[in-house]
Amino acid sequence: MFFAAGLTIVRRDVHRDGVIGAVETARVLSDDSDGLLTWTAHGSECMQRATLQGESIRKTTLAERDRTPSMLWPRTWHGSNVLIWTPPDADHSVWWFFGLDGRFEGWYVNLESPGRRWSHGLDIQDHALDILVKPDRTWSWKDEDELAERIGHPAYWTELEAVRIREAGERLIPIIEAGRFPFDGRHTDFQPDPSWAPTTLPPHWDACPAGES
Repeated sequence: MFFAAGLTIVRRDVHRDGVIGAVETARVLSDDSDGLLTWTAHGSECMQRATLQGESIRKTTLAERDRTPSMLWPRTWHGSNVLIWTPPDADHSVWWFFGLDGRFEGWYVNLESPGRRWSHGLDIQDHALDILVKPDRTWSWKDEDELAERIGHPAYWTELEAVRIREAGERLIPIIEAGRFPFDGRHTDFQPDPSWAPTTLPPHWDACPAGES
């Protein structure tokens, strides 16, 4: 299933237990055998999990999340614009971050499960660990503590799976340091069409993909 250019889709983080952790909306730029390329602009609609009072749980411990009722709240993507490339059947996606002035600010490697496509978008399981890459290609790990904290939790991963998640990131480090695609400067001068409005949630953004329950 390929998505048509210009279509608005959702990118959902779905935990192993079926809980939707977060949802972003995105405009499809291209989608083919090389992967899915999307654009999420400042002001685009998204959904983020928070307490029943609307307070973010992003920085709370896993134990606190397990004992605190939560729900998805409407939010907007703010402070940046982002181009996301999701290779087919890959254990990561690569994000190009741009400031509101259009200046390229760096890459972000999001370690994640291979995407599962459905009629309104792409579902992944976020693997917590990420790699921050500056424009000069110096890099650093992000959220190593979250990867470790979630080991053994039924919604996340085993110790062996955590090792494999880190290995997925380690395989990309020589590519980053050598400046090979997607870290070769491609897309760093990307400019969106001025007519593009921020993306909005499509109908049935929270639907269960066909064949699942």
